Amino acid sequence: MLKRHGQLLIGLINQCFNILTPFIVTIIGLKYIDASSGSIWLIFLSMVVLINLLDFGLSPTIIRNVSYVIRGARTLAKDGVENIFFENTIDFSLLARLVQDIKKIYRVLTLIGLLIIVGFGSCYFYYITPSHLQEEVFISWGVFSVGLLMSLYYLYYTPLLCGYGVIQDAYIANIIGRIAWLFLTLLAIIYSPSILTFSLAFLFSIVINRVFIKFLYQRNKYASQVRANRPQQESTISFIAHNAVKLGTVSLGSFLISRSTVLIAGASLPLIIAGQYTFSLQVYMALLAVGNVFVTVKVPVLSQLVLVGDKERAKHLILQILSFSLGLYILGFTVFYFVQSYIIEIFHAKVGFLDSNYLLLLAVVYFLELIHTISATILTTANKVPFVKPALLSGVMIVLVSYFLMKYTDCGVMGLILAQGIIQLLYNNWKWPLCVYKDYIR
Repeated sequence: MLKRHGQLLIGLINQCFNILTPFIVTIIGLKYIDASSGSIWLIFLSMVVLINLLDFGLSPTIIRNVSYVIRGARTLAKDGVENIFFENTIDFSLLARLVQDIKKIYRVLTLIGLLIIVGFGSCYFYYITPSHLQEEVFISWGVFSVGLLMSLYYLYYTPLLCGYGVIQDAYIANIIGRIAWLFLTLLAIIYSPSILTFSLAFLFSIVINRVFIKFLYQRNKYASQVRANRPQQESTISFIAHNAVKLGTVSLGSFLISRSTVLIAGASLPLIIAGQYTFSLQVYMALLAVGNVFVTVKVPVLSQLVLVGDKERAKHLILQILSFSLGLYILGFTVFYFVQSYIIEIFHAKVGFLDSNYLLLLAVVYFLELIHTISATILTTANKVPFVKPALLSGVMIVLVSYFLMKYTDCGVMGLILAQGIIQLLYNNWKWPLCVYKDYIR
């Protein structure tokens, strides 16, 4: 039983560290730095999501295509799985070329990320930072940016290991990195708590994480075969890019939907209120991450069931994913809701969470978000991405409506929450779950 559910167990432990480490780092840090610096540090942490944005849909595309090759694919397809030809052995020359092209793409993405993170980030923090903190914030953002870019550059290890069927190795490396981040942050608090030392702790934890994940990748049997085989001449970039561009557009939409409001809050609301909003969203992002663990672990299996047309087993797995993931979300929010006020009191944090009414409303918004996010992931297992335009359009509308409400009304935080909730409810919250129900469940 333990062996059978080992990946899921390690995945849940990994997400526990993903939740607890940033939370502990944040809540302890907020005790030792002033409220303005703490609010800026919270916005720093929210920028970690830029890595998912700059990944531009590659990770799920890589997972699917690598799992197809491991399954015996001799060709790849831009759309659907009907034109993929399979045999009973692995074509390691195709796999070697796929890995080679993936590394090339991530090098380019890192250069693009350098321009966006350093350029846009510096301008944004110059705008929102009080003058007496600007020098420290600029230096700290530079250090933090190096960590973000390093994380992006080596990000391909995670989807490759997932495609190989050993996502637990990526989880283990991440757990080690998170433990290092916590330990280094505690050292920073003991000797010199500041945004700069917290940023240095983040950077060195990324270095440690990447060293370990590279070690675990190099010892993998498929990685060894990739190194031993000559890549085929035909590029696979066109096959990767086709759906990756679609998923990347969806990622941009997701960023606009869930993270743009943090930037708008930082620029429009008092810095302390923006910090409370960002701190609260950090919890819901963590709950979403936990809710997505099971579907992430099961994507390779589900992709293969869809590939061979085993609808009954696919239906059973989808129902398992939904019930388990939604149950975890509800449990996690319930615990958070009843203990959040005590946490702030115990740690004497200078920035707290939003009022309880806001937290309940956010819980509903992100519960619906989780349902349609899981549904969208399930739909991609058929190598199709039907939700590109709705995701981008919804994101743009949320930005515009949020900006309008912040600039021309006194709605405050409530305006940011309602903008996201209502616009998502108009289409995405019901459309993609309905598609999953029609295609796989009924």
